[in-house]
Amino acid sequence: MHRPAVTSSPASQTFFQNDAPGTPVDVILLGVRVTAYAVINVAEHSRREAAGLGAVINPALLDRLLDLPVDMSVNDPVMWTEMADQPPGILERSQDGTRITRRLESPLAITGVVVKAAPGTELRAVQDASLFAGFTRRWVEVARGKVPDAAMLEAKLCGVGVLDPGPRVLLPAEKPVTLTVDGWSWLLKEKTYRSWLSRRPDNDATESPAPATDGASEAREG
Repeated sequence: MHRPAVTSSPASQTFFQNDAPGTPVDVILLGVRVTAYAVINVAEHSRREAAGLGAVINPALLDRLLDLPVDMSVNDPVMWTEMADQPPGILERSQDGTRITRRLESPLAITGVVVKAAPGTELRAVQDASLFAGFTRRWVEVARGKVPDAAMLEAKLCGVGVLDPGPRVLLPAEKPVTLTVDGWSWLLKEKTYRSWLSRRPDNDATESPAPATDGASEAREG
């Protein structure tokens, strides 16, 4: 069993401030139950509240929107037709049938995810955390100080950090070498946003149906 040296108390206390700042949100992403640390885009959240718009859970639509600049009118008659069902909170269409303006932005940034590992599941937890390699920093929080050698080796190879229940950093997490930017990566943020909204005491936001241009759904992502 690997018994790593524990970091000092000041380093432990600053984990959430320095390594994964933001609000902890329990959510299922990529089929894995994680605690995602989210920094809310306050301006976008306020805009969505005013428009009565919640989380947009549609990767095909999100991927399509990435082709458009934010708050800039674009001449695209084809997309103007494709986006006929979208509400103004997502985009606006001109009356002449040619120009569209994207309004939707990402509601938050995910600074890290933590996968909790029960005793005996540390290796599996590291493998689950590795799924987020292209999206954000990732950690496994173990339930005890002893970490199996196989799990620690896998974590080092995959850039996955390891925390004890403190949480104190037993192994630092590496930043993604390259970030994936597409509709599916945006979907992770929207699902985290939906979970954050559902836990707010004054929650009155609703999820936007946001039909995709090709009928895609959230089936691929749990």
